[in-house]
Amino acid sequence: MNILNDIVNYAIKNKLIEKKDSIFVLNRLAYLLKVENPYSINTKYERAKNKNDIDSVLNTLINLAYDNKVIESTDIVLTDILDTEIMAILTPMPSVVQNNFDTLSKKSIQNATDYFYDLSIKSNYVRMNRIKKNIEWKAKTKAGHLIITINLSKPEKDPKAIALQKNIKETGYPTCMLCKENEGFYGTYKHPARGNLRTIDLKLGGEKWLLQYSPYIYYKEHSIIFSQSHRPMKIDTKTFSNLLEFLEKFNHYFIGSNTDIPIVGGSILTHDHYQAGRFVFPLDKASVLKTFNYNKKLSINIINWPLNILRLISKDKNEIINMSEKILKYWKKYNNKSLNIFSKTDNTPHNAITPIARRKGDYFEMDLVLRNNITTSENPLGVFHPHSDKHHIKKENIGLIEVMGLAILPARLLDEIDLVKKYLLNDNIEEAKKNKLCSKHIPWMLKMKSKYKIDEDNLDSIIKNEIGLIFYDVLKDCGVFKENNDFIFFTSEMIEKINRKA
Repeated sequence: MNILNDIVNYAIKNKLIEKKDSIFVLNRLAYLLKVENPYSINTKYERAKNKNDIDSVLNTLINLAYDNKVIESTDIVLTDILDTEIMAILTPMPSVVQNNFDTLSKKSIQNATDYFYDLSIKSNYVRMNRIKKNIEWKAKTKAGHLIITINLSKPEKDPKAIALQKNIKETGYPTCMLCKENEGFYGTYKHPARGNLRTIDLKLGGEKWLLQYSPYIYYKEHSIIFSQSHRPMKIDTKTFSNLLEFLEKFNHYFIGSNTDIPIVGGSILTHDHYQAGRFVFPLDKASVLKTFNYNKKLSINIINWPLNILRLISKDKNEIINMSEKILKYWKKYNNKSLNIFSKTDNTPHNAITPIARRKGDYFEMDLVLRNNITTSENPLGVFHPHSDKHHIKKENIGLIEVMGLAILPARLLDEIDLVKKYLLNDNIEEAKKNKLCSKHIPWMLKMKSKYKIDEDNLDSIIKNEIGLIFYDVLKDCGVFKENNDFIFFTSEMIEKINRKA
């Protein structure tokens, strides 16, 4: 037995391949890794102690590949491309995965997604060993317990790799990170390897869509549902219909979409897509501020949340689709000068909606989150965007996942928080001012010093709670109506005008 046998046995044990496939797979791996005899490999390579720890098993093969000049260095880009290619050999073909999924879904859609999620982990497409590095906690706020995460799962590129990236010719293939052509893609310095990516075919609104899991999941079964056509994001009646149609089959998942405009949208606006999964977000537990019974079939709730959210509830999905369309049209044209809400400037639209849908028994729910991306000289990143006094914690856009109460904070915070703790415990703010990593946090540190009696035992909980409170305020910054009464009045007036047109 040697290190090549270890990866083959891992694949058999985890049902990626059958025992009958062993020799074929062994020979394909030997060719990839430039091994002349797969049964005779130098014993200098230390075998993984835990044969089911895919990272440990792959690391030994990376060392072998480097010695055999398969890769010229062990920077993260090259090793990711190689270990993905290794797993591509072991991962079932797309047609096999699709057939297995379809067979299981006839009995239970949950069994089908369980199979596909497990496959995505075992094939190392979802890199769980990296995801486990993320730091997570809950923080008590006025909106209940928000979930705070510091994202450490995406590895930083080696400076040499970044330099080489500039010299790579643009091929335009795949067109973007979400295009169907990513399935099986070999990877370059500019585009990640996707040899072990598998997707599931779907039909939504009579069109072809695909489902995959995110390689760096932020929550349980974090899924991406994307159009087979490369086309821009668009929120319209078809979006609302697609979301609810998805729930008719995947009733154990939620599904939502980022807006279709910058700043308040997602990171990829060029390819129409949604996000789904099996997870209970803080928003799901939020209380109701006020209920409007629109008719016997449909109710509209104002949710008690730092952003402005209308929740439509009905057993009849068409009631929700029709009302969602009317609210979207109304909001897109809504202006309120006294509240700095402008739907358009210089023919550039600013009002948009983030829709989120779920099933609760026989009822469909559609959350419509009101967003606006206008910028000013005082707020160049966005009036309804995290304000500058919170940029030391969160400066990036607030998208779908964070709207629902799950903060995704940058990795830089890990080192910065350690420094904040050090200077606070030593009561040395003056020294902190000289540190580039820490200086941005000075106002926050002074606030904590005046607010708490800090010691070694309570500092960690204070920091975590304070970050949670800042994230709550970040969400408030993104809310277009700052006062509940203003939002209630807006909703009441909107429903009245919609009724008049009906």
